[in-house]
Amino acid sequence: MMRLRILETGHRPLQKVLLSLIKRYIGAAPGPVLTLSYRRQIFGRFFAACLHEGMRSAKEWRLGEVELFAAFVSKLNACQY
Repeated sequence: MMRLRILETGHRPLQKVLLSLIKRYIGAAPGPVLTLSYRRQIFGRFFAACLHEGMRSAKEWRLGEVELFAAFVSKLNACQY
């Protein structure tokens, strides 16, 4: 599994606390969480808004179906998260 080391740094103090809690209970923060929280003011906030709109504004599917679809696509793409 490839992890970008840069995503382990560059977080604000509150993000550091939240990430340390995630690491404590899960062992490692998932890649999407690190990506969306890295330099949030420049990238993560806007990318998260796009993801939210794309995943939650689907009128044809219910929330559970969208999540299942995302998990299926991640499996096909051999994502580790």
